[in-house]
Amino acid sequence: MEKIEGKVAKILDEYSIVINIGRNNGVVNGMVFAVFVQSDEEIKDPDSGEALGKLENIKEHVFVAHVQDKFSTCVAGEKDASCEHESHGAQTLSGAMMAESMTGKPGSNKLGNEKLNVNTSQITGIPQLSPISVGDMVRAVEVNG
Repeated sequence: MEKIEGKVAKILDEYSIVINIGRNNGVVNGMVFAVFVQSDEEIKDPDSGEALGKLENIKEHVFVAHVQDKFSTCVAGEKDASCEHESHGAQTLSGAMMAESMTGKPGSNKLGNEKLNVNTSQITGIPQLSPISVGDMVRAVEVNG
């Protein structure tokens, strides 16, 4: 599946934004998009030194509420991402854990709750995320359904 990417074109209010891609780009109602920014820092392969790309920092997930030919209106995504776990029978636990990790404190951009045993002298930190702004990049998120 081809990646569907675009940008935030307009901020309507605190609940809805417009992205610059629509029906003509394959967008359909209910699609989930990640709003993200790329960090300036290039991630390098520790063995080859090859540039692997830039870290993407997710600001928010939004879903498409209304599609038009060339743009789409999106609203805040559901914080409960448990739908992808339903087929495994362990939905209640993993769903609850996902919901808990997704509803972190405002401004918290931690992906999980469990700490990793890392070399603390090598921590570079996650850049502080600014609010969603016009021009931020968006990409369709593949939902396993």
